Amino acid sequence: MPRERLFYLDFIRAIAAIAIVITHYNATFLYMDPPITNCYVIDAYVFNVYIGSFGVSLFLIISGAALMFVYGKGLNLKKFYFKRFKSLYPMFWIAYAVSFLYIYVYNRSWEYTTIPKKNMLLTLIGMDGYLADLLPTFYLVGEWFLGFIVIFYIIFPLLRFLIEKQPVLLAIGCLVIYALLMWKYPMKLYASKNILVRLPELLFGMYFIKYIKKSNLIMAVCGLLVLICNQIFKPEWSQDIQTTYIGIASFLVLVYVAGFVKNKNVHAICAWISKYSYAIFLTHHITIFVFMGKFNLTSMVHLESYMVFFGLCFVIAVSSVILFIVDKYVEKFFALICGKIRKNNNVENV
Repeated sequence: MPRERLFYLDFIRAIAAIAIVITHYNATFLYMDPPITNCYVIDAYVFNVYIGSFGVSLFLIISGAALMFVYGKGLNLKKFYFKRFKSLYPMFWIAYAVSFLYIYVYNRSWEYTTIPKKNMLLTLIGMDGYLADLLPTFYLVGEWFLGFIVIFYIIFPLLRFLIEKQPVLLAIGCLVIYALLMWKYPMKLYASKNILVRLPELLFGMYFIKYIKKSNLIMAVCGLLVLICNQIFKPEWSQDIQTTYIGIASFLVLVYVAGFVKNKNVHAICAWISKYSYAIFLTHHITIFVFMGKFNLTSMVHLESYMVFFGLCFVIAVSSVILFIVDKYVEKFFALICGKIRKNNNVENV
C-alpha cells in the first residue's frame, strides 16, 4: 500500500515550480539591454538570491526528502531505476519531439547543423541542457536541472545506504567537500550545477525526513531570521553559499507554514501543481520563449506584464496537462505491446 503523501512536500514543490516559471518569464526582461526592471513579476531576487536559484534549491531539498520518504524503509535497485527512467525519459522525449517539430516548421530550417551528430546522444539521455555550457548540444527543453536530477537518481541508492550506515561520516564528508569547493572552485562546470556543491541541499532533505520529519516553531523562527537578515544586510559573499542556506532556511519556514495553510482548496491546488510539476518544467520555458517573442517588450507596462504572465500560466497549464495525458497513453501502449510479447514468448516456450 502506497504511503500517504506529505502535504508540505506538495506545498513546497508548488512554490518552487511557480518560482521557476517566474524566473524564466522575468528573464525575458532581465537579459534585455538595458534590463526592463519595471516588468518583473514579484522580483528577480528574493532574500538576496536569484529567484531561480531559490526555486531550484527548494526543488533539490524536496527531491531528497521525497525519495527518502518513499524509499527510506527499503529499496529494490532494479525497480527503483526502472521507475525513475519511466518517470523522466518518455515525457521528456515527447516534449522534445513536439518542440523540435514546432521550431523546425516555424523557422523552416534547423539551426543546429554545425553541431556533431554524435552529441544527440546527450539529448537522448537528458544531459544536453546540463552540459550546454561546456560543449555544443541539441538542447531545446528540460533545462540543466534535468541532467542534474538524472545524476542524483543514479547516486541516490548510495547516499541512502550511507545515511543508513554512516550518517555522521557522510554529513562531515559532505560539508568538508562543500567547504573546499567554495574556498577554491577548480572546475569549468558552474558550481550551481555541480552535484558536489549541491549535496548539502539534497542530503538535508534526506536527513530531514529520516530524523526530523517536522519543523517546529524554533526551527521556523531561526529560518525566518536567516531570511530576514539576508534580505536586510544583503551580504556580498558567494551566491552559491547564500543559495544553500537560504534554501534550507526557506524549507524549514515553509514546512512549518504548511501546517497552518492546509485546507481543501490549498491542498487541491498544491496537489495539482505537484502532479504536473515535471510536465510544467518541460513545457514552460519553450512556451515563454515562443509567446514572448510576439510582444513588444520595450513598450510593456507593469500591469500588462502581469496580465501576460497569467495568460502564459494558463497556456503552460493546458500544455502540461496535454503532455501528461499523452505520456500516460504512450506508457499504456508500450505496456500493452510488452504484455503481448511476453504472452507470445510464454506460448512458444510451452
